[in-house]
Amino acid sequence: MLETITLEQLNSRDAMMTRVDRKYLIRHSHLELLLDGLPAGTRVLDIAGTTRQRYTTVYYDTPDLRCYHDAAYRRRLRFKVRTRTYEDTGVSFLEVKTKGPRGVTVKQRTLVDATPASWLTHSLGGRLREGDVDKLAPVLTNTYRRMTLSPPDAGRATIDTDLTWTSGSTLEGLDLVFVETKSTATPSSIDRLLWSRGHRPVSVSKFGCGMAALHPELPAGKWTRTLNRHFERTTSHA
Repeated sequence: MLETITLEQLNSRDAMMTRVDRKYLIRHSHLELLLDGLPAGTRVLDIAGTTRQRYTTVYYDTPDLRCYHDAAYRRRLRFKVRTRTYEDTGVSFLEVKTKGPRGVTVKQRTLVDATPASWLTHSLGGRLREGDVDKLAPVLTNTYRRMTLSPPDAGRATIDTDLTWTSGSTLEGLDLVFVETKSTATPSSIDRLLWSRGHRPVSVSKFGCGMAALHPELPAGKWTRTLNRHFERTTSHA
């Protein structure tokens, strides 16, 4: 059994707001093997007495789905806007993710309030005009359970299970585990463990793949191979 770490301890060790992300998709049958092979000294985040926290993420986009199309075609000034609720504590954040130099992800966030437009405009750094910020609207809701690991070396890793996506219809029940490592440019010990198990980073996005799977009329872009291998574009109405 892994020793636990608190959120305060994890953030004091490394807040990881600017990082290199590597994403992996594995089957549920591979998860236990991965956990059994974790390096000695790895700790798991404990919040409110649980190590598998419940998350609800709502993604926002413009009426013409600029965020989706920018991400699908790897456009340079792409960005992502979402709210994230930590269901076990009830805390909600408004988050903006942008791509910096050399593929580095920069995340900014603030507690959800009633007037986020000025904060959003500033955080987007000119990617969206102030008048267009008000046009952002919810397009996709994603829920899951997350385990956060803190290995003995730098960085961290998250493991997401029980994934569901809703956007008009609902996609759920896939044999799918999202693993994401967050580190400096140097791969972490968990990256090396995944590689030794035959897993390699893939191009995947909960937002992008969820939208493409639930809306087959959208171009899949860079996620085509991932969708064909791991997702089913057949859905049930919510």
